[in-house]
Amino acid sequence: MPEWDGPIFFCEEKMMLRDAIGIDPDSKGCQCALVKPGECQTQQRGYLAIEEGMERFIRWVKKQGDVIVAIEGSNGLSKPMEKALRSAGIVFYSFKPSDVDKFRKAVLGQNKNNKKDAESTARYAMALEAQGKLENWRMVWSPDEELQSLTRSYAQRTKESTREVNRLWKLLRAASVDLYLALGGDHPDIDITENLLQHEGILALLAAKPDIYEWKTLSETDFLAVMGDYNYKGHDKLIRELKKVSRSFKPISQTISLMIKNSTEQIVLLKKQLTEIKRMIEKLTKDNKAVKTLVRYKGIGIMTASTLISEIVDIRRFVKEDNLASYAGLCKREYKTGNNEKEVPNCFFNRRLKNAFMTAARNYVLFNPDSHLAGYYRNLVKSGMKQTEARKRVARALVRVFFRDLYSLVEPDNSDNIKDEKRGKESDMANGLSRSDKDHSNISLSFPIENNTKEYGKIKVEKTKKAVLL
Repeated sequence: MPEWDGPIFFCEEKMMLRDAIGIDPDSKGCQCALVKPGECQTQQRGYLAIEEGMERFIRWVKKQGDVIVAIEGSNGLSKPMEKALRSAGIVFYSFKPSDVDKFRKAVLGQNKNNKKDAESTARYAMALEAQGKLENWRMVWSPDEELQSLTRSYAQRTKESTREVNRLWKLLRAASVDLYLALGGDHPDIDITENLLQHEGILALLAAKPDIYEWKTLSETDFLAVMGDYNYKGHDKLIRELKKVSRSFKPISQTISLMIKNSTEQIVLLKKQLTEIKRMIEKLTKDNKAVKTLVRYKGIGIMTASTLISEIVDIRRFVKEDNLASYAGLCKREYKTGNNEKEVPNCFFNRRLKNAFMTAARNYVLFNPDSHLAGYYRNLVKSGMKQTEARKRVARALVRVFFRDLYSLVEPDNSDNIKDEKRGKESDMANGLSRSDKDHSNISLSFPIENNTKEYGKIKVEKTKKAVLL
């Protein structure tokens, strides 16, 4: 046997790569590609998002055995596929479409279509598994779709209501500047000191009598009847002031009258929808411990708390409070170029969550004037900081408080699993662990410092064991 005088190495056994199924969802269903290591050809399948189609999809996935299941995107067109996979107990991973697109252009050099996107998703998953990074994109927790849909619908209708109210103000100013000033509480000769445009009686009056020139012929009894006979305090005084301001009204065009009527009816409809949505949210969160925990704070209402919980999804998605703050857009990210190092605003975050935290900060300061956070806010403003930026600092402090409170609700029996899950098995930018480009980086460490130390020691030992010179 010939002698060998060179170094001999003992290498670790290579990890066997698994087959991968890439899924590219669309509005009708999904395109699937089964990719096997070392093979150029792929097996393509298409399924409709109907119940029968999803059943066939699950049967086909299970038939492939131990494979990687990867989806391009999450919580959008892929919802039917995600729901079917979760119901079947199948683990899957989700990638941002931009990441898949970059991988396809850089590695495969293909033009875009559904089949190639599905293949690119599968090959991207295989590449990540070979690097040991695939688990960072695993979908572990799913949002409460009902609560999330309700809170987002409430926010959308609130914006629509605000736009419609502003539109109505412009129409009233065009119809009569006197009425415009009177309803805003700014008319010097009319004894109205508050904004009454969204008053139920005023809206009923504008909807029934959009031609304000007709108000001159109405008696106090007529005003009361048209306004819905609302038994509110000071209605007699309000009607007298409306009759007083109506003396200056001049005829208006039918176009302005019609637009006032339509705008008023739209505001009434939106207000009714907002009330119904809020009642449904209150019913849905009646036994929600997380929502109840946040509502205990003065100034944090049911809508703000529900929005926070629906957008956070599960507090265990976040390693620590810095990751939650990054996801909410309440901290800056680290930016390095050459020898220069600085922090710049983070452009990638959940804007709905940020708005909810900013609302919580504003209300907390308003309803807790004696709290240390309110004092902190006042000191920042006195030092010359803008109110918005000072409120953002308070919101960042509330992230710390809410993070601690929500983690206290986690079942003690699951505490051992939390450490492993917290290391990141999430598909989007929420966990702060895995980023595909510099815009998603976080100024905080991915894991607690003590964990980093332990992991570094472990990696160092493994590296020394990989090669032994005989």
